[in-house]
Amino acid sequence: MTEEEISFSRDYFVEMDVRNEEAYELASEWFDEVVFTKKLVLESSPDWSTLKEEVKELRGKYGKVALLLVTRKPSLIREVKSRNLKALLYVQGGDMRVNRMAIENGVDALISPWFGRKDPGFDHTLAGMAARRGVAIGFSLSLLLNANPYGRAQILRFMMKTWQLVKKYRVPRFLTSSAESMWEVRGPRDLMSLGINLGMEIPEARASLNFYPRTIIERF
Repeated sequence: MTEEEISFSRDYFVEMDVRNEEAYELASEWFDEVVFTKKLVLESSPDWSTLKEEVKELRGKYGKVALLLVTRKPSLIREVKSRNLKALLYVQGGDMRVNRMAIENGVDALISPWFGRKDPGFDHTLAGMAARRGVAIGFSLSLLLNANPYGRAQILRFMMKTWQLVKKYRVPRFLTSSAESMWEVRGPRDLMSLGINLGMEIPEARASLNFYPRTIIERF
């Protein structure tokens, strides 16, 4: 099906990044599908057998699972991806070397490439590469919720600039709460409003909660 056919067939919404059990339960009331995300903070290689068991348990409990890799060592991205852990692989953006390595290695999504930066952390070169490799950009609400007014305005500017590139190069994307507590969960309408504030048309915002997330989930 095309983006338009899926987006308008009916209201079917997917939350791609929820990081807490209570948040997951609440999101499940508002969304048709929810991906539970385990944050993986690494400075060196983990115990792979233990991690595989953890992922297996999470899949049994939640069904659809993602790993969010948070690291300052780009080489770990390739290492984690090569392990075939049977989970979606997200990378927390911020460090430009990490942003680039995530896209070069074809992870499932780069979340908030502007995180902690004084620029969007995403340019024409990365946008073209992300489009070719099918790497989605995650537009996360959580950074806005936790920022002061100045920081919120700056993050919004970076998100708007990133959206312009995502649209131009037809990069996969999704809108998400990235909730780490139930208080950070937002429903589909709130996330669509975020997309519209970034410059998305209503069908584009809807596709960011429908067509693109469903396409990514099909990789399981």
